[in-house]
Amino acid sequence: MRLRRLVRAALAAVCITTATAVGLTAPATAAPTDAAFDSATGALNVDRAAYLSKHDLVYNRPTTNPLHGLTVGNGRTGAMAWQANGLTMQVSGVDTSQQTVFGAGLLNLSTTPQLESGYSTYQQRLSLYDGTLTTKYDANRTVTVMGVPNSEVMGVHVEDSRSGISAVNLDLSLWDTSQLGNNGDVPNLDTWKTVATYADSTGAGLSRGQSDPQNFGYTLAATVEGAAYNARVVDGRTVRLSITPSRSYTIWFTASSRLNAPSHDSVTEAKRALASAKSRGYSANLNDFRSWWHDFWGKSFVQYSGLSGDADYLENVYYLSTYMIAAGGYGTNPFHFINGVFRATGDQTKWSNAYWFWNQRDIYNSFLASNHVDLLAGFNRLYSRNSAALKSYTRTRYNVDGLWVPETMGWDGNARGTVNSDFTNNIWSTGTEAAYNMYLQYAYTNDSAYLRNTAYPFMRDVVKFYAAKLSYDSASGKYYVASSHAHETYWNVPNAITDLAAVRTLFPLTIRASESLGLDAELRPQWQRILDNLIAYPSTADVYLPHTPPLAQTRNGENVAAEIIWPYARTGIGYPDHQKAVNTFNARPFPYGNVWANDAVQAARLGLGDQAYQGMKTMLRKYQTYPNGMTDNTNGVFEYLGVHLAALNESLLQSYNDKIRVFPAAPSDSSFVGRFTLLAKGGFTVSSEREAGEVKYVGLKSLYGNATRVVNPWGASS
Repeated sequence: MRLRRLVRAALAAVCITTATAVGLTAPATAAPTDAAFDSATGALNVDRAAYLSKHDLVYNRPTTNPLHGLTVGNGRTGAMAWQANGLTMQVSGVDTSQQTVFGAGLLNLSTTPQLESGYSTYQQRLSLYDGTLTTKYDANRTVTVMGVPNSEVMGVHVEDSRSGISAVNLDLSLWDTSQLGNNGDVPNLDTWKTVATYADSTGAGLSRGQSDPQNFGYTLAATVEGAAYNARVVDGRTVRLSITPSRSYTIWFTASSRLNAPSHDSVTEAKRALASAKSRGYSANLNDFRSWWHDFWGKSFVQYSGLSGDADYLENVYYLSTYMIAAGGYGTNPFHFINGVFRATGDQTKWSNAYWFWNQRDIYNSFLASNHVDLLAGFNRLYSRNSAALKSYTRTRYNVDGLWVPETMGWDGNARGTVNSDFTNNIWSTGTEAAYNMYLQYAYTNDSAYLRNTAYPFMRDVVKFYAAKLSYDSASGKYYVASSHAHETYWNVPNAITDLAAVRTLFPLTIRASESLGLDAELRPQWQRILDNLIAYPSTADVYLPHTPPLAQTRNGENVAAEIIWPYARTGIGYPDHQKAVNTFNARPFPYGNVWANDAVQAARLGLGDQAYQGMKTMLRKYQTYPNGMTDNTNGVFEYLGVHLAALNESLLQSYNDKIRVFPAAPSDSSFVGRFTLLAKGGFTVSSEREAGEVKYVGLKSLYGNATRVVNPWGASS
């Protein structure tokens, strides 16, 4: 057969290459004879343990600055670690407080003489493949931090063969909470200032938030396996385990949340969880933990290298960012864009009163392509589980039978952070973004039950909101937006491009889902009429505009007109308005203007490979402050890491418009080497390799027997 410029495929596991088995010819500067594609698995054959080891974060001298601490987590509980009077970590749990606003506390392991005394060699290694943080002092001291998967328990395993150890202490403590501020919009701040302690034969712990009426609160507790210990309360916010010196022992600790505990009893749950981990034992838990991470990494693969090592660094950050978000991304609540589970500043934080969708989308949207849809699903659940509250509030605020989503939303669906802010109180488009993410969860997983029961009802109600709120001009026969915010940057303006893009994105998908599910046939004619008669995007002859001119005062630094490129996917490679979209991108007023800037993602969607590559570099140069990959930017912490993930994935694979494109935005430099196995919309694992400017092959595996279209990566060549 001959590969045409666009081919349809419904394949089990097929490799499209220059091989004679499929009768194709293509430019072959990069010979496919060394292809890593395994047709049996439909993925690249990669030694992930060896490959990921080069991405480990390694400190060859102790870091005493808490802000430089390395991060380790098990998906629900995490810690930042540094060297201060032994090993010190700030522990946090995803679900311990509203929006993870409050840290859980400090853990300090100290010995006499100290762990860090009298050594000649030191190495601390964050092993991404195993998920562990290991610190070695010479050959006689090793401390390994790991976790118990699918729990809120983590462990510190110590191998210390030194003679003369006279004391080992494990302290759990809290900073001064008396001046605590209500950054988390909690209903009872006093319960978060109140600390309770316990020490008994099971271990020791401290608790706060125990009277939180929303069932948040937690217990930070620890016990010991492999050595005798005594537990005592040191003071009102410190407990201690005095451990009998031993060559090998494991400290198990937990930040057990009331939210996830039976009867919301975090003290009982902490004791139960610690006893369970201790009973299973260090070796078994470590094997489980490693296996959990190995399975995680086995879902996809990315190589983005060359260009004198600069691309390799972007790849390093890709894997570190993936680890960091996943290490705190599996809680009942989402990984918060500022708090996550990683910080070393006590309770000091900002903007924790809500989940800000603009920021949160950066954290999560890359995980579709990297085949971790379960991570995005956790974010989606924040909105789907609050749909009833959101519909109720929409009726109260707008007198509309539909669903409006506040841009800044609390864990329970409250809109206080939105309606009390001039920046956000008239943003309509957030509901479409939330609904579109739910649709994408269905589109990548083929989960028809999820579409019917969760995604479609949410989509339908957002469409109903827009149908009720749009205005109609009888003279022109056009529907339009009389007044809304073009996100936070332009307030109370006509025809915000974000709203027009929202309608053009969500209405067709909802109509199609309605038809396939056999639901709401009576609503479709109105939806289609609106879609067919919606006013055009505001624009000049050359560029799109954020709203109908004259342009309003600029209130924030968002490139609103470029939103139609990403996340709304209304234009891009192959679209008739591609050049106009490129012009809009090039004319954007705030290039790389903040930690959440998604410019590099939009460049990739436009096929601007060199700009996407340079954009990723620009973001890291501007916002990576610390050697652990984190930033000091007070507008957020983790968004720029999520943007980096999305930009790199989109440079390698795109499937947003039901066409699969491999290397759509690769750097033009011939030294670039790219390889990947990623997930495409429709449920296709896609693999490809590019060297010396040439694509070797396209490998496809259909997970659900769906059809797709593959754009010929060899251009006009057959």
